[in-house]
Amino acid sequence: MPKTLSQAEPGEKFITPAKIITQTDEELFCVTTENKLAIFLADAAAQAKGWDKRIVPGALTFSVSIGLMESSGILDDVLAFLGTDELRFIAPVYLEDTLHVEVELLEKRLTKAGDRGTVRYRWQTINQNGKEVARGINTCMFKVGFLTPS
Repeated sequence: MPKTLSQAEPGEKFITPAKIITQTDEELFCVTTENKLAIFLADAAAQAKGWDKRIVPGALTFSVSIGLMESSGILDDVLAFLGTDELRFIAPVYLEDTLHVEVELLEKRLTKAGDRGTVRYRWQTINQNGKEVARGINTCMFKVGFLTPS
């Protein structure tokens, strides 16, 4: 299997290593981003809003998902992250959940200028129970020397 998305062909799939979401991860993220809603920081507040216990912010789930893809090596030759389409948070993520990401390359192409290439890929973040918790379609730009033709 190719190491990076730019070396893959449309339809190829990748699975990242997993990460456990810790209380430290959540608290540092909330403080750093000023995202200090009580449902992210206290069980009682989350329970008052109908959750079983405190939940992890969707923005942290998204950030960890991107980080898992990056640390797995599939984005090693990325030049720029261009955006995410159809971003959805399907189910809550709780502290101590273990997440991994499943990725499928949808398309790759050269830009009009011909000096760069782009890839679009679908990703799904899955918890330890096999349940999808988040998904989206990302577009990234790569140096043309790294992009192999379809």
